[in-house]
Amino acid sequence: MKHSFKNPQKKGKIFISYPNEKVIIELNEIKIKNLRELSDNKGYFIECNIPEINKNEIELIKKVDKDALDCLNNNLWFENDEDIDINDIYMNSYDEQMTIILSDKIEADIIIDDEEKDKYDFINFINSNKKNRNYVINIDIILLGIYISKSSIINKWAIRYINIETIKEVDWNKKELEEEWKYDLINFEEETEMKIERMRENIIKAKMLYQEIIEETNIKNWETKLEKLKTIIFRK
Repeated sequence: MKHSFKNPQKKGKIFISYPNEKVIIELNEIKIKNLRELSDNKGYFIECNIPEINKNEIELIKKVDKDALDCLNNNLWFENDEDIDINDIYMNSYDEQMTIILSDKIEADIIIDDEEKDKYDFINFINSNKKNRNYVINIDIILLGIYISKSSIINKWAIRYINIETIKEVDWNKKELEEEWKYDLINFEEETEMKIERMRENIIKAKMLYQEIIEETNIKNWETKLEKLKTIIFRK
């Protein structure tokens, strides 16, 4: 099934294109890497890794990203807007890892060891157990839509359900632990190589764009290209 989106609606300084159909995905045994509070202090960005056991779900997220980009290009909603260059500023929501929103504006059920908790209990649990491996996190995420600004376009996802189960008895033996770290090391090497390659490509792209900027005589085009250069340089 190809995912489709509605005409973008202006929300403040951005546009949002909502999905025509609700998209909810279950993810198992995710690993939370970082928490960042939203700018309005009403929730958090949750940066996480999604393990290979979610292979089918990862492919579905990638498909939603592709369908969103196709929808933007096919509908030409921003054809006459020189400030928005869709293909240059579009970012996949899944790129080795994923950032998901936990917001006060979106109802989410949070269960920790079979007890219903609130958002702050969840945040406290994660912050207090950063070095503790003995728990499993399963979540359901829902597609919010395509968020479109002059500097970036991305699908945003929010948490609808969180279940954390503490593993009370962990029976790691030496060989199993070494095998797990071997996999983590291989994964770390692959991710690092991909990031390095992507950074090299961005450097080349930035240099070419800078050359266009210093040769540009049209002030409107100059401002647009400069904004693109800022996006490339300051994008993490």
